[in-house]
Amino acid sequence: MERPEIRLVLFDLDGTLVTLNFNADKTRSELHEYYFSEHGLDMFFKPVLQRIDEAERLIEEREGMAAAGAATARANEILRENEEEALVGARLLPNALDVISAFHNLGILAGVFSRTTVSVVEASIERFGLGPFDIILAREDTVETKPSPAPVQLALSNLNIKPEHCLVVGDHPYDILSGKGAGALSAGVLSGLAGKKALLDAGADYIFDDLRGLVLELLGVEL
Repeated sequence: MERPEIRLVLFDLDGTLVTLNFNADKTRSELHEYYFSEHGLDMFFKPVLQRIDEAERLIEEREGMAAAGAATARANEILRENEEEALVGARLLPNALDVISAFHNLGILAGVFSRTTVSVVEASIERFGLGPFDIILAREDTVETKPSPAPVQLALSNLNIKPEHCLVVGDHPYDILSGKGAGALSAGVLSGLAGKKALLDAGADYIFDDLRGLVLELLGVEL
C-alpha cells in the first residue's frame, strides 16, 4: 500500500477513540414526548440532529420564529442532558492514546471533530487523557455538523492544511461523508456500530478493524 502524505489527522470521538454510554432510544423518546405534547408533532427522531432541524422548520411555519427557536433550544437541552449522562460508563477504546502519540511523534497534527456537545467532548478528553490535540471541534463550533464537510473545512482552514494532506478517521458513515465532502482522505474503523459495507458505501478510502491496524498500514508504526 502506498502511504499518503498526511499532515493532519482528524479523529471522530465516540466509537473511534472512546465509547460513550449514550442511550439513543431514551433520547428519541424524550424528544418525541416534548414535541408531541408541546407542538403536536409526531416525529421519529432519527437521525436526531436532522429531525430537530426539520421540527424547527415545521414549527416556524405553524407558530412563528420565536416558538421555533424556543423549541429547538429545549430540544438541544434534552440532547445535551442525555449526552452528559453518557459519560457514566464511558470507556477508552484500545490503543487510542498510543495512536494519537504515533501521529504526533511523526510531526503530524491531530484533532477531534464530533457531533457531541462541547462539554462532553472536553470532559471525555480530560477524563481519558486524550491528546494533545491541535484542534477540537464539537457540535456547536459549526453551523452544520457531520455529515456536512463544514467541520473538516474549518479545521483545514484554521491549521492551513490542504485537503489531500488530511486524513479523517471515524467509525460512522457520517465521518466518512464529512471528510470526503471536504476533499480529505478517509479511514473507517470497525470499532462502532457501522459495518464495512456502510463505510465503503460512504466513500471510505481505507477500512481497518481497529486503530492499531490504521497506524501500522498508513504510518508503518507497530504498537
